[in-house]
Amino acid sequence: DQVINAADTEAIAAVEADVVIESSGNHHGLASAIRGAVRGGTVVMVGLLPTGMQPLPISLAITRELDLKGSFRFNDEIDQVIAALADRSLHISPVITHQYPVEDALHAFEVAKDSTSSGKVLLSFDGNGEQR
Repeated sequence: DQVINAADTEAIAAVEADVVIESSGNHHGLASAIRGAVRGGTVVMVGLLPTGMQPLPISLAITRELDLKGSFRFNDEIDQVIAALADRSLHISPVITHQYPVEDALHAFEVAKDSTSSGKVLLSFDGNGEQR
């Protein structure tokens, strides 16, 4: 598994993926997805960006002839996702940056507000939440 720093735009552009799935719901993430796609590639936008104008490198999407596809995240698959999470067949650890016990919820929300240092921040309700 290759880990790329989200701020390293040169490393992201060097990925040249045929298909990029953007799920952050943040314009910085979508810009990275556009930069990481190969000419003629596809960027699937799963993350729901806030309503209104978004600053994006659209000229890059045009010159690379990218297909930008919107995808509404949930329909009937939520039961399957919950089952896959429960049986641990869905590999989610790459997107989890922090985990806190529920007693540290206020701190966890403060960490989650800073998208420069966090991705998905989890709360553990089983008493075994380790900080990471």
